[in-house]
Amino acid sequence: MFPRYNEASGWIGFTNKTVDMKSEIYLLNKSGDKIRKVLTGAAFEDFSPDGKFFLYTTCDGKAELFVYSLERKRANKISQDLKVVSASWSPDGEWIAASVLDKDGSTDLYLISVFAQGIKRLTATEKVNEAFPVFTADNKFLVYFTNRYGSNELEYLDLKENKVQRPIISGIYPSLSPDNKWVTFQEGNTIGLSRIDGLDKTTLIKGRTPFWIK
Repeated sequence: MFPRYNEASGWIGFTNKTVDMKSEIYLLNKSGDKIRKVLTGAAFEDFSPDGKFFLYTTCDGKAELFVYSLERKRANKISQDLKVVSASWSPDGEWIAASVLDKDGSTDLYLISVFAQGIKRLTATEKVNEAFPVFTADNKFLVYFTNRYGSNELEYLDLKENKVQRPIISGIYPSLSPDNKWVTFQEGNTIGLSRIDGLDKTTLIKGRTPFWIK
């Protein structure tokens, strides 16, 4: 589930679900001839841009977010008291976008500084979910999915102006192309493709949780 490819390291990180529904984190090289299990009881979230670290969340009631060093094989918790559902690293390496579980059971978006500059809350939408945020290549927007309009749709948040854009794309788990002109997503049991403005939408293939690579 939820594969992520890192250009710098050449690794694909993903979460494996065992028969008894336990979560394991694996690393796989692009050619598929090298694979290793790194952690158990955790879900893979994203790589750092340089490929030296990755994010993971714990699969327990605490739902904590950690940064794991591949060189030192050590982890550091960065979520403080937040329960993190999903997270991604910004292309400039400075921020981590996180979807956080709120008291009412919905999820809101936060920014967590990699350089200990604090945590910023981006949304506070009661009974509305914003989940699986992904940065655009210029770090200016987040794309994520929300049920704000009654069903799951993709939405964009301008991080500078704090304004929302709605391209009207039904789906979940967005992944942006490297040039930010296209977005893939899961719709039902299929992978969809659309221009970021919601035009030229098409269904590609059956599948789940897509991720774009060069």
